[in-house]
Amino acid sequence: MNENDDLQLLDAYSRAVIDVLEHARAGVVSLRVQGKARRNGQSGDGAGSGFLITPDGYLLTNCHVVEGAAAVQVRFEDETQAAGEVVGIDPHTDLALVRTASAHALPHLELGDSAKLRPGQVAIAIGNPLGFGHTVTTGVVSAVGRSLRAPSGRAIDNVIQTDASLNPGNSGGPLLDTAGRVVGVNTAIIAGAQSLCFAVPSNTAQWVVTELLRNGSVRRAWLGLAAHTVPLARRVARHHGLALESAILVDEVVRDGPADRAGVRSGDRIVTIDEKPVGEVDHLHRALGRDRIGRSTALGLLRGVQRQVVEVTPQAAV
Repeated sequence: MNENDDLQLLDAYSRAVIDVLEHARAGVVSLRVQGKARRNGQSGDGAGSGFLITPDGYLLTNCHVVEGAAAVQVRFEDETQAAGEVVGIDPHTDLALVRTASAHALPHLELGDSAKLRPGQVAIAIGNPLGFGHTVTTGVVSAVGRSLRAPSGRAIDNVIQTDASLNPGNSGGPLLDTAGRVVGVNTAIIAGAQSLCFAVPSNTAQWVVTELLRNGSVRRAWLGLAAHTVPLARRVARHHGLALESAILVDEVVRDGPADRAGVRSGDRIVTIDEKPVGEVDHLHRALGRDRIGRSTALGLLRGVQRQVVEVTPQAAV
């Protein structure tokens, strides 16, 4: 490969990033939070990012950005501002839905399908780190299927790891693919580490938004385990009569939780819930709606080469 080829590749990459930024930047907002309660009992101001998901002013951000705020101010790309109202929060996924008023339709972003993400795929983050508006950083999807502790202390499953640089103030901004679709909500960095950044997957965000709009809160059934999606070998699926290409690998079982009491173990692979196939963590989350709280549920597992069914009674997540 000669120098001209390198320049052509760089130009193609640059064009892709520029196109995404031009498409998405008007839908990304900065948030100024006032009167936010702090751990020392005092209140103060804070800042973060967010992005519009509907033309009538609904936007996504992180729960830790707006939770407990007395007032939220939304600043748009053109520097105009409007008040924001917190519609609902979900501390277990560190997501929040905010609505702001506008006399006209607002530019907004499309939520993509995070289940299709692959490690090595280009990732583009837009946000307002340290108050520097509409900062764009790029990298790749470093890994998928990570687990991350939410502010509530519970594990967020299927988290996206990226090396697209994030800094304080990026929280709540979008992580995008090269088509300009939101694949994650930027949520965390590892302090003291380099290029270890994390985003809540867009499929999780879509489910949370639906719950908040429909019910005003997210009330979910809790199994007491952490898990991520893994490929399922075709021969294994065929042997057990499963029409699945993936399964849900149990990473951790909470002691004395519903799954622990039912006999679920780390290393088990969940493949069905009440005989319905579930091959991805997002599918399991959607299946564990409020209607399953306190109701006996059959979990189909692969343990080694054996297929088993255990009866588990989910409890309400608190």
